[in-house]
Amino acid sequence: MTRELPAEVTIDHTDGLSRVAGASYNRARTINLRFIELPSGQGYLVQAWGTAFPEDGGGGYQGRLLRPVEDVNASIDVLRKAWQSSVIEHKYADPDTKRIHHPFADGWNLASRALLDRVALPLARAGYNTFKLLFGGRDEGLQTIRALLLAALCRGANVISIESDTLMVPWGMLYTAPVGEPAYPAENSWSFDGFWGYRHVIEHTFTRIGDFDSRIHLDDRQVVVGLNMDHNVDQQYPRTPYIAPIIDFFTERAKVVLRRNKNELADAFQDPLFPDHITFFGCHGKVAAFENPYLQLGDSEKIYGADILAWLADAPLATRPFVFVGACQGGQVCSAFYSAFGKALLNNGARCLIGPQVDLPPAFACEYSRRLFTDFLEPGAKLGDIVRSLARTFVDEHSNPLGLMFSLYRGMDVHLWTQ
Repeated sequence: MTRELPAEVTIDHTDGLSRVAGASYNRARTINLRFIELPSGQGYLVQAWGTAFPEDGGGGYQGRLLRPVEDVNASIDVLRKAWQSSVIEHKYADPDTKRIHHPFADGWNLASRALLDRVALPLARAGYNTFKLLFGGRDEGLQTIRALLLAALCRGANVISIESDTLMVPWGMLYTAPVGEPAYPAENSWSFDGFWGYRHVIEHTFTRIGDFDSRIHLDDRQVVVGLNMDHNVDQQYPRTPYIAPIIDFFTERAKVVLRRNKNELADAFQDPLFPDHITFFGCHGKVAAFENPYLQLGDSEKIYGADILAWLADAPLATRPFVFVGACQGGQVCSAFYSAFGKALLNNGARCLIGPQVDLPPAFACEYSRRLFTDFLEPGAKLGDIVRSLARTFVDEHSNPLGLMFSLYRGMDVHLWTQ
């Protein structure tokens, strides 16, 4: 006689048998760094853990970056300006036509390794200087972190998460020399392998949030893409159209919701049935010294971070979308732009965000967007791997360093999930 034993489910880790118990969709990080701002802007408390920091029985790794916060931010701005001046604003005059060309802004496939190497050396030096400012100093704890960090970075590729709510660094632009090269980049003694964004998978994270899921669930296997677009961009840059090609790209591959003005965006963000799995901004953006940063769609109405906070005050974005910011002149996602838009979105439902660190040329924006989403629309493809792969591809195959200027926020393991 078969007996049935009484059973009661008290904890169900399978979500009603809809997933395998204990399954993890996130990779282990080899390097975790946390920067906590000290009182009165005196610097940062730095904490480190992960396989790069061995357990030796001596306790956790911790040090202090004793530089005023304003000085640290100023050094980060110098790094961004180096990219802006050396790459985006690089120009030459055609000897025959006398026409001024901006090779990195006019196109994306340069096919000139000599030009790439020439502009990249000052970028490597600026990236190295910023690394030294962030991890240098006389504090013994920070010196230990720096030594172990350099050893891990030199050994090979790492999976890196940097957590801070206030320190915003273009981590992919930092430079630490590979094995066998001098610490300070010199002529013929540097390589792209030293750029963090070329060699490693990196994300910037923030104070922990509960119930984070790296999977974007597609119940009916159809991706919904919200395109928040400004067609005026193509009128301003008719030789390198960006908006129309991206609309065509997504229309062929997903269900598209097109929003052309501020009112349509406001209605969408306040709709309990907000549909986006991917929220894409292709528009004008502005970060100015004496005005709050803003975005503009086709109606040219300014969209401030305060608008987004108001629209999402009652409820977050229900689908927790992946947000891509492809705003021309909308660089500086960290600092002023991040504070206005990135933080507002990530704290109110956005699952992750990608944005540029310097001005985004439309030609490159278009090609980068198409390649990133061609890969991401394949279920299971993880965002962090795609970002690193694109950085390498543009350097290796197209002599273009601009793939390194995109930063990924809280989302290296984010992917589409159809099961």
